[in-house]
Amino acid sequence: MKKRIIYFLGFVIMGLSVALITSCEDDELFSIKDVLITWEEPADVIDGVALSETELSATANVPGTMVFTPALGTVLPKGDHTLTADFTPRESKYPSLTKTVTVTVVDKLIPVITWENPDVLALGTPLSEEQLNATADVEGTFVYTPPIGTVLPLGENQELKVDFTPSVITHQPTSKTVMINVRDVVPLRYADKSAVYTGLESLAFNVDGEVGSLGDNPEMGFTVHVTNNGKLVDKDIEVTGVSINAEDATQIELTLAQEIYADDIITVAFNQEGSGIVSTDEQPLLSFDAKQVSVLATGEDFLAGNAWAGFEPTAAPNTGGVAGYWVGALPHPWARTTDMFVSGEASMKFVGGFDDKPLYGMNFGDNVDTEPGAYEVSHKIYIEEGSDLKMIRTTIARKSNGWETDTETTWDVENIKRGEWVTIKRIMNFPVAFNNSDRCRYTYYVQADLNEGVTGDQTFYLDDMGLRKVDAAARP
Repeated sequence: MKKRIIYFLGFVIMGLSVALITSCEDDELFSIKDVLITWEEPADVIDGVALSETELSATANVPGTMVFTPALGTVLPKGDHTLTADFTPRESKYPSLTKTVTVTVVDKLIPVITWENPDVLALGTPLSEEQLNATADVEGTFVYTPPIGTVLPLGENQELKVDFTPSVITHQPTSKTVMINVRDVVPLRYADKSAVYTGLESLAFNVDGEVGSLGDNPEMGFTVHVTNNGKLVDKDIEVTGVSINAEDATQIELTLAQEIYADDIITVAFNQEGSGIVSTDEQPLLSFDAKQVSVLATGEDFLAGNAWAGFEPTAAPNTGGVAGYWVGALPHPWARTTDMFVSGEASMKFVGGFDDKPLYGMNFGDNVDTEPGAYEVSHKIYIEEGSDLKMIRTTIARKSNGWETDTETTWDVENIKRGEWVTIKRIMNFPVAFNNSDRCRYTYYVQADLNEGVTGDQTFYLDDMGLRKVDAAARP
């Protein structure tokens, strides 16, 4: 009986509490004497942009319904406009209220077009994307006058125009003009792939015309950079002299303050500002980004026609299908195939994932002897379309050294063209002699740690390995 009384008293107390709370809320509502609408003047609206909650943002201090005129989604013309908010409170004891603000609709934004005056154009050369290369700070379409492919006449300060139509409603169409000079003589340009190693302290490159003068301080325009990861070299080398080849005025020769070597990665770049190098027609040498120097290989290919390098003869299954190679017991990712080849009748095909069995090649071939020094090692490689393979690694090891690696290199294949045979080359330093009397392995690895982010099986083919002696020394 006592428990029931206690429960009953509890319900009574709770009921009183609810009544008191409700009463307080009602008191707060009754205490509001004035209904207020809060609405700040909106920022300018761009022509063509519909009214949104950003502009129609009025609120009231009591519950109710807000109706805006003009309504949400209205597109107003340019100029000043009155926006009205009509507020009807939920409780009839409060009066309805109206408030107005003013908004200004302004012109659409003008896109920013970036387009510099193009370099001098050689007479008879059609306009291309090299000259018609305007960009804008918003998406849209460009229409050029005259259009791409036009051959301009000889003359200075000829007008090129672009009409730009943005694809966003906040911006308006605009245009820009630049000037181009069409001449029968043009500025000097770097001749593609012409940079070559010419000595321990020199290199050279060609331009597309004859050099007439080097100016007062041509050395300041050049940057020669050298890296050699295996020997912890990564630095710029000072250019101490610039000269014109006495027998070929299209070749510029650089003298360096330090020695460069066959196994270095060497690049040369040029900044025309203040350099003063001009052609015989006084046209400047244009700036160019870093170009890699080629170390020329001399003599015959040691492996030309050798079955080891061309995957030609057949052999037992446990050799991966070609004499001289071994990839371990079946199944394996490597196999000789006659479906693809550069020369002869076969190539080596890889189909598999990463860190599968490597491909071992035994010896460099019959009667191939090499002395210590720098060599140009080359391969023909065909990577199938869709493959995102980045790197492969190769090593050379001798049996007499317990198959420990004597030298190795990685081959960057991420950006070479897919779907066709491509030659890849690398200067490698052979620290010891390799010959037929000392059995050796040339091994290919397809590793996950060199192909970060790459997944799934990869398919590529190898053929015609080459080996040539390089006269230049390897870095000590």
